[in-house]
Amino acid sequence: MIISVKNLRKTYTNGNLSVEVLKGVNLTVEKGEYISIMGPSGSGKSTFLNILGCLDLLTSGEYILDDKNITNLSDDELSEVRCEKIGFVFQAYNLLAKLTSKENVELPAIYKGTSSNKRSEKAVELLKMVGLEERINHKPSELSGGQKQRVAIARSLINNPSIILADEPTGNLDSKSSEEILEIFRKLNEMGVTIIMVTHEEDVAMHTKRIVRLKDGIIEKDYLVENRLGGK
Repeated sequence: MIISVKNLRKTYTNGNLSVEVLKGVNLTVEKGEYISIMGPSGSGKSTFLNILGCLDLLTSGEYILDDKNITNLSDDELSEVRCEKIGFVFQAYNLLAKLTSKENVELPAIYKGTSSNKRSEKAVELLKMVGLEERINHKPSELSGGQKQRVAIARSLINNPSIILADEPTGNLDSKSSEEILEIFRKLNEMGVTIIMVTHEEDVAMHTKRIVRLKDGIIEKDYLVENRLGGK
């Protein structure tokens, strides 16, 4: 088991106004799973992913990540968990415009303290793996949307994370680029990488192995995908 969430609740407070976004979520994820999180706007799926990624704090409940209880960790401790255990892929890519593909991929390894030679070699290896060997020294402005997302995926893998969290990773892409990104995810999952992806697209979710549907802050459905696309 790589993730265990018990009675997770999240309330946002602004003055006298309180809004409970997550209302007691329970979820277990085994190592090597490939899961999509779905739900209507306002269902809490992005908030849930941010809490799983230690980008936001839960209000109450328990969160175990890779055998470590992170429920009450400090900000610095959460930063260390993010660096060591989690890779992120975002809809907007979040690449730095002035850096090359290789330099963008290296960033998390710099924060981790990896030596220059090791992180450079790993970045090149990962960019080749995602099919960007000819774009290693290109900047984001010289890349297509699909290529930018491949750089983001390579960056998410640089620190050998236990889990990849992807928030609408195909949301800004055309159908061909989306299929290419989903094929990379499929191959990564076959290699044993645990992937949790937020998406609002049914056809994208069908590429995963399990769908968790949120509604009004709770899990409405949790089921395995039949007739899975993009793989065996």
